[in-house]
Amino acid sequence: MSLQRAIDILGLFDDESPELGITEIAEALDLHKSTVAGLVYTLEDNDYLTQDGATRKYRLGFKLVERASTLLDQIDLRSVARPHLLELRDWCDESVNLAIPEGGQIIYVERLTTTQSLGMRAKVGYRGLMHCTALGKAILARLNLPQAEQIAAEMGLPETTARTITGMEQLLEDLSRIREQGFAVDDEENEVGVRCVAAPILDHTGQPVAAVSISAPAHRLPVTEVPLYGQQVKQVAGAISRELGYGF
Repeated sequence: MSLQRAIDILGLFDDESPELGITEIAEALDLHKSTVAGLVYTLEDNDYLTQDGATRKYRLGFKLVERASTLLDQIDLRSVARPHLLELRDWCDESVNLAIPEGGQIIYVERLTTTQSLGMRAKVGYRGLMHCTALGKAILARLNLPQAEQIAAEMGLPETTARTITGMEQLLEDLSRIREQGFAVDDEENEVGVRCVAAPILDHTGQPVAAVSISAPAHRLPVTEVPLYGQQVKQVAGAISRELGYGF
């Protein structure tokens, strides 16, 4: 309820009402002033609202600009990546995915489907765990070791299939192998019968901002073909990374 009320408060600010006082907000939302004051102070403490020193009224804060900038960066990533993803999909005729890290998980932000049957279940907006997806492991492997360990410790290593890595030592060994070969493999670790190969996408600072993967039913992506698919996703991820400024 409090979260919805906070969202309602932010929604009151527009071109016609760039500044609002607590009384005005309370009247607009039919809430008690003390309730509104508590919510406004919390929003102010987190920079979603800022108070004008002269009028004592509130206006939208710069945290919203920061969030909007993050969203725009993601949209730009999709536009940069899409031509490369299309080429990759046409090469393999399997599902091709683009995901970003967020809150210790991955979020699928683009997915190109195969013309064949039995594709994987993930859709745009779907959240996945890092330790059992090729996309997530590709990103984890490019983080420094303390960061990767912290994410794994905080999110846990739950078992989603019988093949899921559930031990920290085993995960760290896998991440070391990923760093050496440049691509990650999910060998039915997230979804039974599905094999995925992924590589990280890096920004101009060398940080992993996303990953690209090919996912297919295991019988269409046999283990013997994994190195070939790995090299392909590495090339595509590298091309996208260069367009984002990596290596310059």
